Order: sequence, then structure tokens, then C-alpha cells
Amino acid sequence: MPGCRPLSHEEVAGAVGAFSGRYVVRNRCLFILGILAGFRIREMLSLRVADVTARGKVRLTVRVARRHMKGKQESRVVYLAPEARRAILDQIRELGYPAPDSFLFRAQGDENKAISYTQARRVLQDAFGRCGIAEDVATHSMRKTFANETYEFMLAQVAEGRGVDPFMEVSQALGHKDPKSTTHYLSFRDESRRAAIRHMGRMLHADVDR
Repeated sequence: MPGCRPLSHEEVAGAVGAFSGRYVVRNRCLFILGILAGFRIREMLSLRVADVTARGKVRLTVRVARRHMKGKQESRVVYLAPEARRAILDQIRELGYPAPDSFLFRAQGDENKAISYTQARRVLQDAFGRCGIAEDVATHSMRKTFANETYEFMLAQVAEGRGVDPFMEVSQALGHKDPKSTTHYLSFRDESRRAAIRHMGRMLHADVDR
């Protein structure tokens, strides 16, 4: 989503604890996957139990089928951090260990149906609001957080002398075919320009007689 920004570490921690109500486990799992796997909302809503489990255990990687991907050009495989696997396991337990074809983010009722995009957006925005996260945030902020944290990690790898290309690593992690798309995800990294503006602002406090 154009214009939205990534979340800070403090905001992520605050949001994780801001979910409440009957579906707290499901909604928290949705947020955690968005942050740690960089999925789009609709991609996450397409997931079924069989996509995230194998032989009774949560998978180390998750594949979103091509038909559920933006552009529908190819599927995307994402490694799951231990925290993401734990959130998935909690959700599966909450569902009562359902059949493999059951949606992971199942809606209320007996019908096997995932929650809608509108409902997912609402529960995430409500959690943001409860912990005071405001200004230029949206559900896509989760994916931008994933991109930003990946980029920061790769920059640290470069600083240690590792031969990695941070931009291309982020592009691949996001599943982008066109690097221009990745540029939009990193366009918020404008701290140098902000520092220049703050520097100019200090002119207003200069001693004119000096």
C-alpha cells in the first residue's frame, strides 16, 4: 500500500500484545506471519492447514500457490522463524487440530471459509489503534516491516565483510520479479534527507550576532 511505513521494534512488540477477544490466537498469528514471513494479507488468508503442516508438525517453509499470489506468475516459498511456527501451532490447537483442507485463518461458523480481507484488515487496524500505532500505517506495514528488517540484516552482513547484495536479497525475499517494486518498499529509508532538514532547521536557533 503506497504511503504506509514499516513498524518499529517497539510498535511490533506493542501490537503483538494488543490483540484480544475470542479470536485472539488467530488474529495474532495473522500479524506474526505478516511480520516474520512478509506475506500479503490475501496470501495468508489462502493458507490451509495442509500448507503449513506435514506429518503432524508445522513446516519449516510455507509455499503460497501461484494462483493466490499477486500477478499469479509463480508460487513463493518462505522460511518460517520459530516464533512463526509457534504461532501457527497455537492456531491449529485453537482450531482443534482440523482437517488438512481447513483454512488456517478460518471464519466463524461451521463452513470451511477463511475470514475476509475486510475483516482481517479491521482486526489488524484495531490492534494498531489499541497500542497507539498511528500515522502512515496500514495492513501492508507488516510486509514493509519484513522488508526493512531484512534490509537492515543484510546491511550488517555487508559491514562484516560478507559478499551479499542487500537490495537483491530483499527483492528475492519479497518475491519481486521487478526490482522497481522493491524500490517502493525501501523508499521510506530517508534518514539522511531528514537529517539534512533537521540541520537546516537549526539555522533558526543560530545566534545572529555571532
